[in-house]
Amino acid sequence: MSKYEKVIFLHQNKWGEKYEIKELPRGFVLNYLLPQEEVVFYNEKNWAWVEKQKAQEEQKSLLLAVQAQEFYQKINNFTLEFTLNKDEKGQPFGSVGSKEILTELSAVGFELNKSQLIDFQPLHQLGENLVKVKISGDLVAQVKIIIK
Repeated sequence: MSKYEKVIFLHQNKWGEKYEIKELPRGFVLNYLLPQEEVVFYNEKNWAWVEKQKAQEEQKSLLLAVQAQEFYQKINNFTLEFTLNKDEKGQPFGSVGSKEILTELSAVGFELNKSQLIDFQPLHQLGENLVKVKISGDLVAQVKIIIK
C-alpha cells in the first residue's frame, strides 16, 4: 500500500491551486483534506468531472464578462443632477453623498453598492463632477454628477 495518494484540489488553499493534481501523504489526505472537502481522489471519473466543472466555470465567466460589458455601455457617462441649497453668497450647504447617488441610480435601474464607487468623497462642488464606478475587475465607468 502506497504512503501517498494522488488527489485533485477542489479549492485554492495553502497546499495547492484549484484543480491542481498532487501526491500527498495518505494520512493527511484521509484524516484532514477529505473530511474538509478540499480534495477528491484522482481517477478517470473524478478527472472527467473536474474537466466538466472547468468548462462550466469558463462559460459562466464569459457570460459574466458579456453582461459586465453591456452594463458598462449603459452606465458609462450617465448623468445625474442634484440641487443643493445655497447661502447668500451662492455657496452650497451640505453635499451629495454616496447614499443619494446610489438611490438615484437605483431609481433608474442601476443596482450598485457603495464599494463599487472608487475613491468616493462626498460632492459639494457646484457644476460637473465625475464619479468612477467599478463594474468588474478591469471595467471602470464614469458617472457625471451635476450639482446645481
